[in-house]
Amino acid sequence: MVMDYERILRDVAKLMVRLKKPSRLLKMTTRFIDKNFQLNHTSIVIWDEARSRYAFADSKGRQKIPSGFVKFDREHPLISWFSKTRRFVKMPKDYLLRSDLETQIEKGLKTNSDSMRALQIVLKAMQVLKAHAVIPAYYKSDLLGMLILGAKKDGYGFEAREISFFQTLVQDCSMALKNAEYHQSLIDRNSQLESQLREIESLRTREQKRYYEIIRSLAQQVYAKDPYTFGHIGQVERLGVITGRELGLDMAGRYKDILSAGLLLHDVGKIGIPDHILNKPARLDPDEWNIMKTHVDKGAQILEPLTDFKEVREIVYSHHERWDGTGYPRGLKGESIPVGARIVCVVDAFHAIVSTRCYSKGRPIETAFEELRRCAGSQFDPTVVEAFITALTKEMKRRGTGFFYDGEIKHTA
Repeated sequence: MVMDYERILRDVAKLMVRLKKPSRLLKMTTRFIDKNFQLNHTSIVIWDEARSRYAFADSKGRQKIPSGFVKFDREHPLISWFSKTRRFVKMPKDYLLRSDLETQIEKGLKTNSDSMRALQIVLKAMQVLKAHAVIPAYYKSDLLGMLILGAKKDGYGFEAREISFFQTLVQDCSMALKNAEYHQSLIDRNSQLESQLREIESLRTREQKRYYEIIRSLAQQVYAKDPYTFGHIGQVERLGVITGRELGLDMAGRYKDILSAGLLLHDVGKIGIPDHILNKPARLDPDEWNIMKTHVDKGAQILEPLTDFKEVREIVYSHHERWDGTGYPRGLKGESIPVGARIVCVVDAFHAIVSTRCYSKGRPIETAFEELRRCAGSQFDPTVVEAFITALTKEMKRRGTGFFYDGEIKHTA
């Protein structure tokens, strides 16, 4: 049977492209040769990076070689021959045929040169392996491995076209192995990089969490300075969350955390406001009011390092904007104001109305509702106002009349 070597090489090359695992590629190669060339054995020796030596990758045939039969270190005669010796010994071919070695040795039998001794050592190594042909596999100048072929079962020697086929097959295999190695190396490096990025992200998250806790602690210290603001922050958060739920916002997901943080930290910038202004027992004069208004800028600056808090920062920076565009600091109008800031604006105003301060007595809830509705469309988002009133009314019905006491929001037992 005449073999179409070019067609076979094309078909094998297509298979090599699909096979990403080197072990499968090598086993496919030995299986193909064993099936189509009827040899006593077909073996592949490949460089094992993990063990820093060459080792059998696969062996097929009636006289296949056991994997631990020979130790292929760098000084093994066949490895040494293809790595360095053949450069100094005159041999016309870049592969080894047992018949060629026997002929060369017979011709130079009476000589005692280093070259002749090298040939004899290589021949002996081939005899041990029952090898009749050895084809080296190179990548650039590095020896990747060898294809070791036993004798043909019909007793004939290897033809030139067969050797040429094996050489091409081996070199294609070398390229496929290197491509697979580079592919796996990229996967490993990407995996390592992803692991490092996850570690960095974890560290960043922990650092930001610690920073957030510090900010929250500082905010609580500011609120604790004033009998009005002490306790105010937790109540504002609870009222804001139920308002968000009434508006149909996703309060089971990430936005609940964003809104809660915005409600808790909306006045954190007051850390930078002088105590004599912050705790003044009377209305502020224009100059003092201008200073007080800077707390939104200071709050945004404090939250700037928290990259995961961009949306929270926007709530803090915008909670004194007005629906009609006359608020501060940017004069935002309508829905250009973040919804979280619109919620804070309503809830904060409600709490200011019903709470008793040193310069004003808390007013009834009904009065606060009337005031919010009166300012809806100018100071407040009308939709948020109605959602807040609806949510709070439901909450009071659910919790009973004890939910409010002396103008302060309290939980019943």
